[in-house]
Amino acid sequence: MKLQMSRQLAKLMREKQISQSALARATGVPQPTINRILSEVTREPRRDSVLRIANYFGVTPESMYEAPSQREQDQADSSDFIDELFHRIANLKKVDRDELLRRIADNLK
Repeated sequence: MKLQMSRQLAKLMREKQISQSALARATGVPQPTINRILSEVTREPRRDSVLRIANYFGVTPESMYEAPSQREQDQADSSDFIDELFHRIANLKKVDRDELLRRIADNLK
């Protein structure tokens, strides 16, 4: 169940483009609690936390435990991959980043 809640919360946060901190401020659920749900450390969050989060997103508390469809999961995996790739590229030295982007441009011609 925890994995499904983690994925469902991550999906809702992506759709609404809200950070953990902003969600914590909007719901009153502590940011570390949100992080523990997302990182699958918390198996069963307190009911009041689930209610506050569900109310914020306009969904039923029960839907927080539903597994996303395979299509939604594939899209989430793709989005996660792109985010990770972006962060890796952004953290390269400028000279390495320039070389990578040059190679990409050359290969896409």
